[in-house]
Amino acid sequence: MAQLIRRQMSSVGKTFQCQCQPYHRLLLRRHFCPSQLSAFPKKSPFRRHSLADGTLREKILSRTKPVVGVVTGSDDCDQAEILALLGYDFIWADAEHSTNDAATFEKVILAAERRGVPTLVRIGYGYHRVIGHVQKFLGAGAQGIILPQCETADDARMIVEAVKFPPLGRRGLAGERWNAWGLGEGGGLARRVRTSNDHSVVGIIIESLRGVDALDDILSVKGIDFVFVAPTDLSSDMGLPGQIRHLDVVAIVEEVGTRVLSAGISSGTLVLTAEDYAYWRARGFQVMSAVAQNMFIDGAQGMMKGIVQYEKAEETSEW
Repeated sequence: MAQLIRRQMSSVGKTFQCQCQPYHRLLLRRHFCPSQLSAFPKKSPFRRHSLADGTLREKILSRTKPVVGVVTGSDDCDQAEILALLGYDFIWADAEHSTNDAATFEKVILAAERRGVPTLVRIGYGYHRVIGHVQKFLGAGAQGIILPQCETADDARMIVEAVKFPPLGRRGLAGERWNAWGLGEGGGLARRVRTSNDHSVVGIIIESLRGVDALDDILSVKGIDFVFVAPTDLSSDMGLPGQIRHLDVVAIVEEVGTRVLSAGISSGTLVLTAEDYAYWRARGFQVMSAVAQNMFIDGAQGMMKGIVQYEKAEETSEW
């Protein structure tokens, strides 16, 4: 048996010394003793999951550093990679206002992770009551969950429980993408669970007057990392659908932001232009989100406007 092992080790040679990955090591343990495995590399050349890094949550909890994401309901991997390469802090994968689920958003998450950018998923309202539904997105690799239409402390408490492992929550434990299926660096499973609880992100959205009224109770729930004030649905609930810059809507957004900051929690809101960003940053808002669809429309409209203007000018000059 010893001779057989030596022959196998000899045939493997430098190839395994250079190329063997952690999962190969697990398979080889059935045939080689630990001392023989010591010759194989211990580190994987692949990027660790963003959850192991924790930069996103650290920036959010700082309550001073700007954190800028982009909402997208698209499952286009190229779009996710481009946004990541442009320097945005996170991808906001929108499962509420799209037909996508964990299976289709999985590749978006992977594309963003490839460029070192985490993904937060906005689930549909009501699904926070089904921990298994939330887990599908977390299992696909999302670093956190954003809950829309948060209107009660129970809503907030349920989403925290769905994202966090015991003793902080009730999330089920298994080998998944976030923990690299127990492979590579990161330590044992207990350590990886602690890392997940430390680095996973929980965001809630206030977008109704009922949510505004219940804000103090909601802010008392432990585990909320940021509160996002969504002006679009809020404007609709106020009888001003789509008028996100109406003075009454802006006043409510500012009021909620002030109360959230006073509670020691980061606040965020929608920014569709650079002017929006400057306005809300000056008022202490930290977690900002643009919308990929609007970026596309603005760019496409601007291009078409320039084309039309040029052609009209050409027609005029001919006369």
